[in-house]
Amino acid sequence: MFDLQTMFLFLFGLFVGTIGTMLGLGAGWVHVPFFLLVFGFTPQDAIGTSLGIIFFNTLAGSIVYYHRKQMDYGLAKSLALAVLPGAIFGPFIAQRFDSMVFSFLFSFILFLIAYYMFFGGGGFRLLPEKRYSSIRTVTDASGHVISYKTSLELGVIGTVVIGFFSNIFGVGGGIIHIPFLILVLGVPTHIALGTSHFLLCISSFVGTSIYFMMGNVKIDFMMPMALGAILGARIGAGLSSQIDEAILKKGLAIIVLLVAIKMLLNGFS
Repeated sequence: MFDLQTMFLFLFGLFVGTIGTMLGLGAGWVHVPFFLLVFGFTPQDAIGTSLGIIFFNTLAGSIVYYHRKQMDYGLAKSLALAVLPGAIFGPFIAQRFDSMVFSFLFSFILFLIAYYMFFGGGGFRLLPEKRYSSIRTVTDASGHVISYKTSLELGVIGTVVIGFFSNIFGVGGGIIHIPFLILVLGVPTHIALGTSHFLLCISSFVGTSIYFMMGNVKIDFMMPMALGAILGARIGAGLSSQIDEAILKKGLAIIVLLVAIKMLLNGFS
């Protein structure tokens, strides 16, 4: 039934989906504390419902980024299988969380996210330069040829770890995977956004399916926000190359920091 709560969820999903797609960061870091703090969900229900919304958001975003040629589809396919272990086993690990432990762990993650979004800078190499031997070439919608070197083996290892992280905490993983692609693997920013979206789409679909079988996906909350997120994905992908990303990230970092503090206080109480 249509009501004010449904409209509120739709509009909230629209806003978060726009921001999440524009920055390529996903939106689980907003969904999970939103469900916990506003609606009193259990951690498991908050994670499962969040992943369902993320799936619809990243599916729509991936389609837009693909047609705009803002993704390295070959790299995404190479890393796709690496997201599956975390997507399959992460939900079973999350069942062991209680509310206090989850609040502490998630607030710590949010503090790290806020720090990266505010202070994130240049990249670094975890392996010797010679190990970055995979030469990637992408031609965008404007005909510009973008080339870079990366390490597929490091990409697989990092994606496995991030796949676990995203499905245990319901954050989708973009908030970690985007910095990993850009800072560690050397993927150009706009290509990293679309590539990460494709991987998150696969990971969140598998994770949502498992959480749904466990009874941890609240459809009546998920669908209004998912519909808003789908529309937000189209808007966010269009805005991704037009808005000053640095200013937006700093503003969002402050919001994330406030939510982290609130989650931490909830853990103590």
